[in-house]
Amino acid sequence: MIKCKASCYYAILSGEHPTIPRSELEAILEVEADSYSIVRSFEGVVVFEAKLEEPEIVVERAGWVKEIGRFLAITQADTEAIVEVIKDMNGVSKILFRRYKRYGEDVDEHAIKEMRERKSIRSIQGRRVRVFVTEGITVIGIPIAELDTRSLYYRKPGKRPFFKPGPLSPQLTRAMINLSRLKRGGTFLDPFCGTGGFPLEACFIGASKCLCGDILRDMVEGSRLNLDHYGLADRALVVAHNAYAQPFKDHSIDAISTDPPYGRSTTTKRKGYGEIIEFFLKEAERIAKPGTFIVYAGPLQFEPSKIAEDMGLIVVERHHMHVHSTLVREIVVARLPGRGD
Repeated sequence: MIKCKASCYYAILSGEHPTIPRSELEAILEVEADSYSIVRSFEGVVVFEAKLEEPEIVVERAGWVKEIGRFLAITQADTEAIVEVIKDMNGVSKILFRRYKRYGEDVDEHAIKEMRERKSIRSIQGRRVRVFVTEGITVIGIPIAELDTRSLYYRKPGKRPFFKPGPLSPQLTRAMINLSRLKRGGTFLDPFCGTGGFPLEACFIGASKCLCGDILRDMVEGSRLNLDHYGLADRALVVAHNAYAQPFKDHSIDAISTDPPYGRSTTTKRKGYGEIIEFFLKEAERIAKPGTFIVYAGPLQFEPSKIAEDMGLIVVERHHMHVHSTLVREIVVARLPGRGD
């Protein structure tokens, strides 16, 4: 059995993508924690140490981090081993059991839940206890906060006043914004805003100012309508502009995340994807601060990450998503060179 110090937490991750949820978690910790380190990582759950004043902020700003809690122990994915850990816990009001995918099918969930009447550890008196089974192990902890999926549901594209086909889900949008290392109080940019999904979520994450624009005036008006509907119009500036020449000051942007047009449900004004990204990144070098993270997506066949590399940006991560039979999306996390590079 593995135990950890008081500053140790667990995070339950979404199973919607194999790599983005953990990367999102680490990006959030990078901007919200004084320091952190990953202790153990398994499918669907990560155990980490961190200096966090507000641990709940992890799920408050996340898209694909489902739950965070105080870590107690790791033991085998075996009924007797799990019971041995929790049998001495005193005053436990409820045991929350979850198995990731099809792991631990022989673990007796009902036998474990019945242990809530057994007693001993006063420090968790009256608390719920999380039992999470995955790939041969069980993580046990005390939940602190869960992702508010209800509010995300009411911000999904079809629920907004202005809707066009093609926008990403709020969960993926949030994950991409977090990968850009947006700090609370920072200035965020989306130069291809479409219906306004990125500035919408960036405001909820904590940006003090969201700058965004689109070449199509109906998208600009639609974004303004959506932002106003959620009470965010005073924190966002939406302009009709060409992403190649943006009306923003040099080195004024803290984080950039966007979903550029691919030419399917969105227009490229007869320009190829590669040309769009090259001009976008060139302009980003002017308006963003040194070391700024830039997160963008594109069809894998057009090698989005190679465009950034060829332009001298530092490609930190690449994430691939199978969308349908003719589209594999690559999400690129790149960084502008900073003074320390």
